[in-house]
Parts: sequence; C-alpha cells; structure tokens
Amino acid sequence: MIKIFILEDDLDAIEQIKDYLGQYQIEKSKVAFNITAYPNPFDFLEKYTFDADIIFLDIEMPGMNGMEVAKKIRQKDAKTLIIFVTNLAQYAIEGYEVNAFDFILKPVHYPSFSLKLDRIINELDHRKNDKTISIQTKSGIKRILISDLSYVEVMNHDLIYHLSDEEIIVRGTISQAQKELEPYHFALCNSCYLVNLKFSTNIQDNSVVINNQKLPISKNKRKDFLEEIAAYYGGEN
Repeated sequence: MIKIFILEDDLDAIEQIKDYLGQYQIEKSKVAFNITAYPNPFDFLEKYTFDADIIFLDIEMPGMNGMEVAKKIRQKDAKTLIIFVTNLAQYAIEGYEVNAFDFILKPVHYPSFSLKLDRIINELDHRKNDKTISIQTKSGIKRILISDLSYVEVMNHDLIYHLSDEEIIVRGTISQAQKELEPYHFALCNSCYLVNLKFSTNIQDNSVVINNQKLPISKNKRKDFLEEIAAYYGGEN
C-alpha cells in the first residue's frame, strides 16, 4: 500500500488528483493507494507523522506556501517523494533546495499525470528493498536510508551519522548503533567507527578507505573486521 498525502487549498483540485489516482489504480491493478488530503498546511503539519511515500504539494497556499511546508518536512525526512503541483514553472529551480522529485504544472491533465506517476512508482519500486532506520534528533525523529549511510562515528557522547549529503549528530553510544545496524552489514573497524561495508573500497596498511577517507583499523578489531569484509565481498551479503 502506497501512502499518499495531498496538500492543496483548492478542494476541486484535491478531488481531481484523487480521481486521477483512482483511475491510475484501475489501470495498474497491482498498485494500491492510501490517500489523505489536507486543504490547510497548518493542520497537515500538526498531524503529519513523517511516514508518507508521496506528497502532492500545492505551492501557492494562504498562510504558509508549499515551499515552506517542504522545508519543514525535510528537517525530519529526507526521502519522502515531494511532488509540487503549481502553475508557475519558475518554482522548479527553488525546488532543488528541498529535493523535490518532480513538478506537475496546472491545469493538470490525466495523460501527463499518469506518465509522471509511472516515474514516481518506478522510484518507489527501486527503493522498496532499501531499508531505513529512524533516529531521534533534537528536532524529532528522522528517517534515513541505510544505503546513504557510509559510517557512524562516536565523539564524546555523540553519534555522528555520515550520510551521502549530510551529517546528523545525536546522543548515543556506538554499541547502540552497532546493535541496530549489524543486520545491514556494518562492522566496527575500531571503537570509534562503525562502517557500512558497502562503502569500503580498499584496505591500506592499518586503515579502511570509506569515500576516499581513511579510517583506522585497531589491532584488536583487525582480525574480525577483515573477516567480515571478506565474507561481504565473497558473496555472503
């Protein structure tokens, strides 16, 4: 079931998108949608629990525009597919700031909507086998993709999650992170670094190379760490 939210202040526009989604479900019998609509951005943000697969987001709304809503979403969730619905193509450039997946220009017509939705569903299918974890930050719970996480570093009493496009700092211990991430082929190269073996590109002397960065392998972790890398690249992953 694909969870979809529609945020649009025009009730007729909400019904149109719902109708188009219903028609798409009929045409693609294996696709099922759970659809929730909000005409007010404040109600949406108050109730939204950051668990959407797709958000159709009107840009021009009273009180708070769609771009502002998208920025609030991105503070806690980097991966939900945001689709802006607008009659102003100029917003496409600004949309890069919030990693908008696509834009649909008004007036919306079903043939173009269906093609856009094909692309959106293909992206969700591509992500389907990718796992996520939720971490508690100061601003709330944030979901991250395992495939984006290269390693976790502990510094004092903080954990630093090194992602492909950002770093997230939370309170915690490396043992907590190891327990959560161990099923996803993460291993300790020393007491400070828990690395995603997928990102290990080389072993140089007493270091593992992660994203062109050398992380030290401690003497007491070396044997177990090298065995885990050998198992991972030997086809047991």
